Amino acid sequence: MNDTRPAEDKASRISPEVDRPAIEMGPGWRNSLLDAIVDASFDGLCILDAKGFCLEANPAFERLSGFRRSEWVGRHIDEATREVAAKKQWEGPRTAVRQVMEGRWPATTLYGAEGGEMTICTASPHLGPDGEILYIIVNVRNITRLNHLKYQLEIERGHVKLDGLEKLRAGRLQSRLDAVGLGNILIESPIMHKIFSKIMQIADFETTVLLEGETGTGKGVIAKFIHRVSHRAEGPFVEVNCGALPENLVESELYGYQPGAFTGSLRSGKKGLFELAHGGTIFLDEIGELPLSSQTKLLKFLDDKAIHPIGGTSRRQVDVRIITATNRNLREMVEARQFRKDLLYRLEEIPLYVPAVRERREDLKALIYSFIDHFNRRFEVDRALGSEALCVLLGYDYPGNIRELKNLVGQLVLIAEGPEITVHDLPEHVRKSCSQAAPLLEPMERDQIPQHMDLRKEIEEIECRLLTRYARQSHSTHDLARRLGVVQSTIVRKLQKYRISLNSRSSDSVQ
Repeated sequence: MNDTRPAEDKASRISPEVDRPAIEMGPGWRNSLLDAIVDASFDGLCILDAKGFCLEANPAFERLSGFRRSEWVGRHIDEATREVAAKKQWEGPRTAVRQVMEGRWPATTLYGAEGGEMTICTASPHLGPDGEILYIIVNVRNITRLNHLKYQLEIERGHVKLDGLEKLRAGRLQSRLDAVGLGNILIESPIMHKIFSKIMQIADFETTVLLEGETGTGKGVIAKFIHRVSHRAEGPFVEVNCGALPENLVESELYGYQPGAFTGSLRSGKKGLFELAHGGTIFLDEIGELPLSSQTKLLKFLDDKAIHPIGGTSRRQVDVRIITATNRNLREMVEARQFRKDLLYRLEEIPLYVPAVRERREDLKALIYSFIDHFNRRFEVDRALGSEALCVLLGYDYPGNIRELKNLVGQLVLIAEGPEITVHDLPEHVRKSCSQAAPLLEPMERDQIPQHMDLRKEIEEIECRLLTRYARQSHSTHDLARRLGVVQSTIVRKLQKYRISLNSRSSDSVQ
């Protein structure tokens, strides 16, 4: 912004009460000072035009990105960020800038920096008189270092909060889920935080990923997350269920065919699913169901990234990333000669095990309430969940995992007899699964309710029975604490109180 006031007035505004040496300031002193301030800033600053091309970047921005100013200036933010992400594992300000360009309001996102540090990026529009974007100003700050300074200060003051960094990481992860349109995923358990954090580290590398886990654990959602946080996010995401492909049509579906390739084929020919995924990601679900003959061709594709359509005379190069998933034990299938060992090695460059719901009970309560809210809005009702029904739902093992949980909650919201979902509304098999551990949670008829009761004693009895049940399935106090969603010291104290022993193979001693 131009300032037409005399230089003497500008200088007097800087320090009106201080005697200054007589310094002769030239006409460009203000611009020179602003340049010096920008260069001295510890925060990274980058200025882009309305189309997303970088006009200027300061030394701090170079330090955070690992790229020189000359490698940013003149380039589009998408191109520059993609190159940075591939070399430095720094995602850059692309998402925030895109949100500004689309909405014309400031946007803030969290990103991973080199070495596992975290940065916060804010992009702000500079608007002209007509409300159109003239420039986009990006500010990047290393918040891991700031958090470390805060931690040191708390140590000096004698009150340290050890969970601060974990909360910061959780917030960063949730921010990324929101940014890619998967904000409905709720992650409370440490094991799932670890999985998603690892995904963010490897998303931009051209490696194959093998997702292993039981049916219904959310492997498809994780595959979409990998795609959406990678540099291929703007390309297609093609999902294929290998178990649903007829054996005689697997190759024509995956690799396509030329006109007249076989009887019954389309006259125009057909593009295969690999070709449709060009520039993006193909997700091969239930990869263990792929026939051996098709496994050989998939291995060939992984070697040269080229397809040979049925009836064609030439090969076509295809740029695609492969993510696979299975609920079967592929190593056992290799031993049984049902799956190629060399293909398994190529598919599991990055293996990720997705745990069952019973292995991450910290997520269960949040998922239950999230699904209740979802179905309340979908069916336009207002059901609440009773505390006793919640206890039973938290104790059930969900062999069908998240898919079973979602269907069960939807059923309860629809068929509940009153505004509150009670134990009586739960399916019989769910109630029976918890009856041995906590029979007192079963609904009581009105005439069975006693006139007086010792609430503390009743709660302790239920607690004792729940602990007894889960102690039989746990091999350590840490394992039992994880299953019940409490800290290990609480478990040790409760086991001593009720004189409960763990499974005989326990590795912890309770004294």
